[in-house]
Amino acid sequence: MKRLLTVITVIFFITPIYAQQDPQFSLNMFNNAAINPGASGSEDGVSASALIHEQWLGFAGRPQTKVFNVNSAIPWEVLPFGAGLTIMTDNLGFNRNTLLDLQIAPRISVGNGVLGIGVGVGFNNQTISNSDWSIADMSSNPSNDPLIPNDESAMALDLSAGAFYQMDNFWAGFSARHLNNPLIEMGQTSQYTLLPTYYFSSGYQIALPNPLLELTPSVFVKSVEFNTTQMDFSAVLEYDKRIWGGVTYRLEDAYVAMVGMKLMSGFSFGMAWDFPASDIGTYASGSVEFFGKYVFPLGLKQGKTGKSSLLNRN
Repeated sequence: MKRLLTVITVIFFITPIYAQQDPQFSLNMFNNAAINPGASGSEDGVSASALIHEQWLGFAGRPQTKVFNVNSAIPWEVLPFGAGLTIMTDNLGFNRNTLLDLQIAPRISVGNGVLGIGVGVGFNNQTISNSDWSIADMSSNPSNDPLIPNDESAMALDLSAGAFYQMDNFWAGFSARHLNNPLIEMGQTSQYTLLPTYYFSSGYQIALPNPLLELTPSVFVKSVEFNTTQMDFSAVLEYDKRIWGGVTYRLEDAYVAMVGMKLMSGFSFGMAWDFPASDIGTYASGSVEFFGKYVFPLGLKQGKTGKSSLLNRN
């Protein structure tokens, strides 16, 4: 299996790449600000979150993604806005992708909610390292083979935009990343063209007969140029605004179980387990994801979106 993965990885990197899909997450409802600039500042305070995703446990060189986001509401009298920073690292085999993205989002009252319209300006860095490559039966060092790339690194400007609308019991967001089709060229062996990737997310909080229980169904869609599309359908049940659990079905790909908790101090955490529904489940034992978040309130007038609920989870 390790030899097969190495061969696949080599082929992947010596061939020009014209599309590369963004990392996959399971706790998408808690990750809005990292993928949608319009969600920055939507919690009327300072929010710092971290998410770690370990995909396809059991595979050597499997995808491993880490995301850190901090964003804050800025109470400017002329026009309130949100500002944020996202740092993401994504490892796959011998490839490492690092994204640094700055976001800003003016926020305006619309109907019974608040609409954030944001833009993101970032830099996407791709690195290939062959220092740890080991291929069975190779008589020479991989670095001496002209078809196998040496250590390479390149960077490109990466632009994004998005809108995020939030009410007390509803949210919806649409965003687009890689709007400028960043081209990352590394030597003569490989190139990456990041195609525009579109995201849509929405959820609605339903009060149940038991006042301690609330149900939040949601949907998440990710599409690369509307050609390759991933769809997640989720339902989260929350108890006393503190403990929650839920399930997700990722169309034709995986089933996901989720649990989490919110504490009095403003800290919340959770985790998810993916169980593959495709043939890859024969070889991998699924994926696991962890997240933690701390929200520091600024004492702003929260107005129409002041309800403290599971929906305040950018």
